[in-house]
Amino acid sequence: MSAMLEIRHLRLVRAIAEEGGPTRAAARLHLTQSAVSHQLADLEGRLGVVLFARVRRQLKLTPAGARLLDTARTLLAELSRVERDLHDVGARKREALRISIETFTSYHWLPPIIAALATEAPHVDVRIVLEATRAPVSALLRGDLELALVSSPVRDSALVTEPMFADEWTVVMAPGHPLAQRPYVTAVELGRQTVFVHDAPRTDVERLRDLLSSERATMPRTVRVPLTDAIVDLVKAGLGVGLVSRWAVAPHVLRGEIALRRLTRAGLPERWSAVYRRDAAMRLPLQRFAALVRQRALGAAIRSRPLQL
Repeated sequence: MSAMLEIRHLRLVRAIAEEGGPTRAAARLHLTQSAVSHQLADLEGRLGVVLFARVRRQLKLTPAGARLLDTARTLLAELSRVERDLHDVGARKREALRISIETFTSYHWLPPIIAALATEAPHVDVRIVLEATRAPVSALLRGDLELALVSSPVRDSALVTEPMFADEWTVVMAPGHPLAQRPYVTAVELGRQTVFVHDAPRTDVERLRDLLSSERATMPRTVRVPLTDAIVDLVKAGLGVGLVSRWAVAPHVLRGEIALRRLTRAGLPERWSAVYRRDAAMRLPLQRFAALVRQRALGAAIRSRPLQL
């Protein structure tokens, strides 16, 4: 059954009442006078009531017409507001959320976070800035990033540091590598290997040198590789071992493509934080992205498998 009242009918009644008759109403509605009269007659026939009574050559609202006019004004005003709101949402400027991770190019955790964020902030585009990988803090200060995940200390007062999760610096190797048979890798054993590394923060390099020095181990031959997946491929081929954060290679470890061992019995723990500019701290998409990182993808990856001892 089709509706008796349509939006065009509400506009028709409002126009006739406010313009004082069908002639001016026709001009307002961009119709002919005969079309207005025909539509009014059709509407009254559908409803079974008279909406306008002719009194001394003028159309006056009947009680039924007055009731419909009140409803028409309310509904049309609400409809106009909804249309404006929807237009504003559709025309809303898209907002970029540029991110980068210190040292690593591992973004296996990102798709579920983007999917979750899209339901709350569909106007936000998350973009990876790979060129900021080596120095994300500097990129933040220049305004080239909105958020960075880092493991090195941040002391600039212009930046906010929000703790995300605890991780560990680990050694990865092919499953058949001799070190994969060991419960952990000693500093001396690492010093005998070819080690594939990223451009690690200076604090990590110094920590490694201090560790090797304390164990009287030699510094291994290191090869800098800019891509995490490339390190994994080199390790899988048996060309050396990798020195990486555990979360960065979690999917490869879970699939059994590489083995992962703690560096020294005690291990080398590290803490990761989200860093963003203090003047952007109130941005909701930024806060939600950081919360999702902390609550979901990375935490799940890190808890997925304990290190062997």
